[in-house]
Amino acid sequence: MIYFILFNQNITFKEAVIYILITLFVFMISLTIHEFAHSFVAYKMGDPTPKERGRLTLNPFKHLNGSGFLCFVLFGIGWANPVPINPLNFKKYRTGTRLVSIAGVLSNFLLGLFAAIIYAILLATVGISSVAMEYVFLILEYFMLVNSYLAIFNLLPIYPLDGFNFITSFMKPDNKFIRYGVQNGFRILFMILLSCLFIELFFGFDLLDWIFSLFYNYIFVPISLLGV
Repeated sequence: MIYFILFNQNITFKEAVIYILITLFVFMISLTIHEFAHSFVAYKMGDPTPKERGRLTLNPFKHLNGSGFLCFVLFGIGWANPVPINPLNFKKYRTGTRLVSIAGVLSNFLLGLFAAIIYAILLATVGISSVAMEYVFLILEYFMLVNSYLAIFNLLPIYPLDGFNFITSFMKPDNKFIRYGVQNGFRILFMILLSCLFIELFFGFDLLDWIFSLFYNYIFVPISLLGV
């Protein structure tokens, strides 16, 4: 995201700085809520580990990962420190694993949905009546976009993403898919990202943006425009 802002010739330097600050703010809040959702559901399912490790909090600095944050700054894709969870403490092992896995994705979807609803309400009542309101609408747009990215990215059934943990909760622990995924998950992710970059450079089609913005384009934006 930020690399696009910096090389966008249609905006001024001041606008670029504002967009970068807004993007980082929205990313930090969205990622924090994502990780908190994992911690909260795990704790409610009977695992005290997240609370003991200080992760049952909305303090972003307890969740953010330096490398993940830097990658987001440079390439628009980032991650947080994984929440330490011991599924053996769950009241129901498989149910707990599924709920914890999907909690982060659901939190991002609901956050984007909430931003879209607020956008529609403000558009219908206040409108873009001042410079301050322009920035409010811009922040809400970024909440919709960033949370669309986070939700869909984490749905991918690739280790160590939430989608992988969710679908493997239906499998036996010694399943070949699980072993292969754990051993090669990062390689698979790297190859996917590299392939998408190749497609964008040589064919001019941003496949990652098209995939990750599905919620944004087909759910969040239509809802936000109800206020027109």
